[in-house]
Amino acid sequence: MNLYKFLSAIYYVGMAFVFLGVLMHISDINYGAWVFTSGAVVMVGIRCYNWIVGKPENKRVFSILLYSSLMLLPAAWTMLTYRRYWVIFIILTAVLDTYASYRRIKK
Repeated sequence: MNLYKFLSAIYYVGMAFVFLGVLMHISDINYGAWVFTSGAVVMVGIRCYNWIVGKPENKRVFSILLYSSLMLLPAAWTMLTYRRYWVIFIILTAVLDTYASYRRIKK
């Protein structure tokens, strides 16, 4: 298995943890915020790696994606401290990811 496939698999697991963490937190399951946090850390790590090793012409898109994933960290903090405004950070992440999806990544 090459590095690209391995990192892609880890990234998808992180995305699944973020999704499951949100569902668990909404359902008032105790460890939902911790599942979300672990997924958020994985997503930040992979997107930071993409930003570092990416081609120079893709730096702008990778920067947007990195900022998007960094919005998950305050969402995780607000979940862990039982604040109700964690949804705002999730919405910011969704908006930035949607914007980045319309940008082209050059291969």
